[in-house]
Amino acid sequence: MNTTWDVIIIGGGPAGSTAASTLRQAGRKVLVLEKEKFPRFHIGESLLPYNRAVFEDLGVWPKIEAAGFMVKRGAQFWMGDGSIRTRLNFSQGSFTEFPESIQVERAKFDDILLRHAEELGAEVREEALVTEHRIEKDRVTIKFRTKDGSEHEAQAAFLVDASGLTNFTANREKLRDYYPGHKKIAIFGHYSGVQMTEGEEKGDILIIRRKNSWFWMIPLEDDKTSVGLVLDQADFKALNMAPQAVFDDAVLTTKTVQDRMINARSISQGHVLSDFSYTNRKLVSDRVVRVGDASGFIDPIFSSGVMLAMSSGQRGSKVVHAALTAGKTMTFAMRHYEWSTRRNVSRFWQFIEKFYTKHFAQLFFQPSNKFRMVCAINCALAGRTRMSFATWWRLRIFFALVWLQKRFSLAKPIEIG
Repeated sequence: MNTTWDVIIIGGGPAGSTAASTLRQAGRKVLVLEKEKFPRFHIGESLLPYNRAVFEDLGVWPKIEAAGFMVKRGAQFWMGDGSIRTRLNFSQGSFTEFPESIQVERAKFDDILLRHAEELGAEVREEALVTEHRIEKDRVTIKFRTKDGSEHEAQAAFLVDASGLTNFTANREKLRDYYPGHKKIAIFGHYSGVQMTEGEEKGDILIIRRKNSWFWMIPLEDDKTSVGLVLDQADFKALNMAPQAVFDDAVLTTKTVQDRMINARSISQGHVLSDFSYTNRKLVSDRVVRVGDASGFIDPIFSSGVMLAMSSGQRGSKVVHAALTAGKTMTFAMRHYEWSTRRNVSRFWQFIEKFYTKHFAQLFFQPSNKFRMVCAINCALAGRTRMSFATWWRLRIFFALVWLQKRFSLAKPIEIG
C-alpha cells in the first residue's frame, strides 16, 4: 500500500481518536493504525469534568451521553483506617464551570471515540502493529504488520504518535525520562458486590490513602467496580509475592477497603501496569507530534489521564493542521504545544508529588475554604488547565502552606494509613 496521507496516527485510544476526529473536522486525510482490536480492556476509567469541553468540540458528547455511563459528581479521599475523609464536590467549586463527569468502562468508551473518528472519515486499521518509522525530508514513512502477518508501508506529510505507554517514537529515539522516586506498579481488577457510596455521593471515585501506597475504587455500573492498588515497584519487589497476593493482602490490611469488599466477587483480576510517571525530552520534531501518554505519563491518583490525553490530542492535531496549511515541518505553534502540554501536566504533578508526603495529607484531608482555597483546588483537580489569576494565587498560597506545614505543624496531626 503506497497511499499518501496528510497525517498518520499511531494508536486509536482517546488521544489518537481525538486527533483523528479533529483533523477530519479540518478536512485532512487521516490514517489511524491501532495494534489491538476494539473494543478492548483498558485502565483509566475515571474522567474529569473538563473532559466535557473536548467531547462537545468533537461532536461526540451525544453518543457518550446515550451510552449511559455512571455520573461522577465528586471525588472522595479516605485514610486507610477510615478515621478521616474529605470530598471534592465538583458542583460546589466557585471556579469550576462543569459540575460533573462520568466513570467509564474504557472498552466501551474508547470504542465510541474511535468509531466517531471513523464516521467522520478517518481510515482506521485495527490489529495493525507499527514496526518502523522514518522521518524523511519530504515525508514520513511508516511500516506496519497486519493480523495475517503481511507487511505494509504508508507515507504521510506528518506523524502523530498516540501510541500510549508503548511510547513508540520516543522509545526508538531514547527520549524517555522517569520522574525520580515515582516508579510505581498498579494491580487492579473489576469486582461485583463492592459497597460503594449512595445518594448524592453515588458515582464518586474513592481514593484510599495507605502509608506508602493507595487504592482506587471506581463504580462503573451499579454492581461493577474497578479496584486497584498502586505502590512503589521497590516495595512490590521486596514483598516477593505474586501481584494478586499483594493486592489481596493490602485489602485485608486496609479497613476502609476491606469493609467495602467484604462481599466482593471477582469479575476480572490480576491486571498489572508498571513504569508510571515519565516524560519525553522532546514532544515535537520535524513532521512529528507526540500526544497523550506518548508525550508523557503521570501517576493516576487524580484521574488526569484521559483528560490530558484528549486535550493534547486536540491541541496537537490543530498545530499539525496549521503546519500542513503553512507547508512547514516545524512551527512556533508546535513548540508552544510542547510548552503548554508540559504546563498542563505540571498542574497535576504539583499535587501528585506532594500527595505521598505526610505534611500535604495533613492539610489536604483537613481542608479550609478560607479565601476559597478549596474552590481553587477543586477547579485544578476537575481538570481546568488554563488557570485564571483568581485560582492561580490561591493555589500558590495552598502550596506555601504545605511547605510551612512540613516545618511548623500548622494543621492538626493525623496518622497516615
